[in-house]
Amino acid sequence: MPVLIGLLPVIGLSFLGSHKFEHIACVTMVLLAAACVWSGCRIHGRWGLVVLLCAGAAVVLYTQFGGSPEENETRADWNEAIAMLIGGLLIAVSHLLNLKLRARCQCAQCEETLKE
Repeated sequence: MPVLIGLLPVIGLSFLGSHKFEHIACVTMVLLAAACVWSGCRIHGRWGLVVLLCAGAAVVLYTQFGGSPEENETRADWNEAIAMLIGGLLIAVSHLLNLKLRARCQCAQCEETLKE
């Protein structure tokens, strides 16, 4: 696997390292997380998870899009990595808690979704 990852730029997948791809992946991740947590909160009613998700999304999106475009292209430091880690963890925790609450729910809709 490490050899394959090292060969990705050679075989034409260098776009995976671009900032544009990173921005698209970040927005896609936030939108998918929001859809999942929103649908779960409508069922189990724990809207605090949306607050947790929004906090993580705000950190991730600000890290990706905050500042001038020139600064974003050259910035790659530990502060950015730590901010992305914290934002990603907040989003992941909201997902895990949402799944846990949906698993506890005894309604027919949750049971059908978990069987799939």
